[in-house]
Amino acid sequence: FPIIVAACQGQYLGALPAVGSTFDASQLGAMEQTLASQLGIVPLFYYPVFFSLTGFIQGLSVSGAVNRAKENFVPLMKRNLIFWIPVQFVQFGYIQEDLQIPFLSVCGLAWTFILSVAAGSAKGYAPEKEMEKEVIASQVTSSEDVNISAPSAAMAQRS
Repeated sequence: FPIIVAACQGQYLGALPAVGSTFDASQLGAMEQTLASQLGIVPLFYYPVFFSLTGFIQGLSVSGAVNRAKENFVPLMKRNLIFWIPVQFVQFGYIQEDLQIPFLSVCGLAWTFILSVAAGSAKGYAPEKEMEKEVIASQVTSSEDVNISAPSAAMAQRS
């Protein structure tokens, strides 16, 4: 993230009286870089690309991919912030630049597992599955109508 590192050196958080006097410049820079990444790049670039590509690979329609993104964005963003804010703070603040790629690769592998498990399969968002759910729901409703009316018909025949 060279652009983030260059733009966020602690000057913004350092201007806040309560924060600027509590942390040194390197910690403020790490905080700013982490926040810029997590509140800018992730929701505006990373997740749209993630949901578009996984939807395409799993054969979702555009509306299916959008519905999957709408349903999963907030829960995944919460997990993302819980996982990546500490990871990136350590990365930007304490990991030597030449070791950041291996560090982030290991963390990224763990995150990919978490994201895949949390996002679940896209199969539930396929148009065919949506149609199957509607057919099943209509069959259940129809069979309930039959079951409800069957005793009435039997009673009518007895009288």
